[in-house]
Amino acid sequence: MSFEPLEYLRHIVAEADYLAEQTASISKDDFLVSLASAPTWAGVVDSPLPAPFTQHVFTVPGVVHISGLRSFFSCTNLDRVPVTIGVELFAAPGGAGVNDPAATSLSVAVGGTVLFGTGPAIGLSVDSSVGGTGSTKGSARILPTSKKIACTAFVANDGNAPPTSGWQLTIIAKTKQKAAN
Repeated sequence: MSFEPLEYLRHIVAEADYLAEQTASISKDDFLVSLASAPTWAGVVDSPLPAPFTQHVFTVPGVVHISGLRSFFSCTNLDRVPVTIGVELFAAPGGAGVNDPAATSLSVAVGGTVLFGTGPAIGLSVDSSVGGTGSTKGSARILPTSKKIACTAFVANDGNAPPTSGWQLTIIAKTKQKAAN
């Protein structure tokens, strides 16, 4: 929706008038109580699972998508039936996911392996591009329809085949990270 500045201000005033009319019968105290009791989504941990996903199996901190660096997530189906797998990205400040994991999800055959990426890369065969956070820091959660998957994640530069720089990302089981040995 594109507005000239005056049209944009009129639109804002109209929205404010509408909200004032709709909430005229609510006291300030009732309004504050409703805000305090409303659920807040802090990101990876408690954002609702989008359909068709039934599991939040892995969390991946340290996701990047900037100036030549991309994050990649490789997952193998260990179940005896096909599994749908998606990757949901979260920006550094938290909040809701920044991509639609259902739209970029893949059905993975029994024993099959797929590669998700925050963008394409020379020399890597990305099966699904999940978008990016446009940031040097973010996180992701891996969402399958079965817990029987194995995944790894890494960052690599996208302009060289093979990548000339990169590093492994830590994958933790949902929200429980074990101490390094």
